[in-house]
Amino acid sequence: MDKIIIQGLKTKCIIGDYEWERKRPQVLLIDLEMEADLEEACENDALDSGTLDYNMIAKDVLKFVEKSDFHLIETLAQAIANLCLKKSPIESITVRITKPGSIKAAAAAIVEIVRSR
Repeated sequence: MDKIIIQGLKTKCIIGDYEWERKRPQVLLIDLEMEADLEEACENDALDSGTLDYNMIAKDVLKFVEKSDFHLIETLAQAIANLCLKKSPIESITVRITKPGSIKAAAAAIVEIVRSR
């Protein structure tokens, strides 16, 4: 299966379970690894010939995340996967969310989920 990867989508949203986390948006970095059959697009060299419009996917994900206010990044990752599977002709998706500075002694907390049709 072919892959299209979007790496490091940077956004802010309300995320977290602690009271201080609910008071202001926090930075998140989102990676999407999408599997799809891209053979037709490779043969036709055209956006409308069976490839994924990764620019539109990125815009949809950013718009969704910025309006969200989940408590867990796990739940947010699941919601992003569902959105992408619903709106795009992909077979599976890996969603990785990095929450920088969420643990004092670590660079970040990261959640990664994989979902398929």
